[in-house]
Amino acid sequence: MNKEIPKEFIKWSFFERKELVEKMLKGELKERDFLVGFLRHTPAIVTYGPAGLNASIKGIGFVPKEDFLEEITNKMKNALKQPRNMKIAAKFLLEYVYNEKYIDFHKFSTIELARKHTWINLQHSNKATILFFMPPETTYEVRCKATIHTQDLYWEYVNSIHDLFHMPNEPDVKDWNKRPVYIFEIEEIYDNNPKFMGKKIY
Repeated sequence: MNKEIPKEFIKWSFFERKELVEKMLKGELKERDFLVGFLRHTPAIVTYGPAGLNASIKGIGFVPKEDFLEEITNKMKNALKQPRNMKIAAKFLLEYVYNEKYIDFHKFSTIELARKHTWINLQHSNKATILFFMPPETTYEVRCKATIHTQDLYWEYVNSIHDLFHMPNEPDVKDWNKRPVYIFEIEEIYDNNPKFMGKKIY
C-alpha cells in the first residue's frame, strides 16, 4: 500500500504515545496523563460473525516493517532472557518499538488472550473495525483487514513484546501456543471527532 497514513493520526496514535514512555522514564508522568493517554493503546475491536456483533477492548500497537521484523523479534527474545524491570523494558520500547524508522504505520497488532467472541468471528470474516476514544473528543474509526497468526514472526514478535512489558520470569512458549495474534491492515480511517462527524481521512 503506497498511500501514506495521515500525519495527524500517526502523531496522536504513535508519537504522543512515545512521549508518555519518555516522560515515564524521566519521572515526569502524572497519573492522569498516563490513564488518559493509555487509551491510545486500548481501543475497542469490533467484529461480526457467528459470535454475533461484538466489541472487545484490547491492547494494540504498530508493528515493525517486514525488513526489520526478524531482527527486532530476536532482540526481544534475547532481552526476555535477561533480568528486567520496568525502566529497562521502557528503554527497549523506545529503542525499537517506538522508533519510527522501524515502524509499519499501515499495520496494528494485538494478542488474543480470551479466544471467545473476537476469536470466533475473525475465523469466519477478516473484517474488523478498531474504535479509539480519548476524552474529551478525540475518536478515530479504523477499518481493517484482519489476519490470524500462529507460529510465525508476527506471532513471536507480539508475544515477546507482551512478555517484555508484563515481565514473567522468562518466556514460556507453552503460553504462547495459547495466544494467537491478530494483524490488522488499515484500509480506511475516519475522524469521528464531533467537529468532523465521521470525516474519511484515509
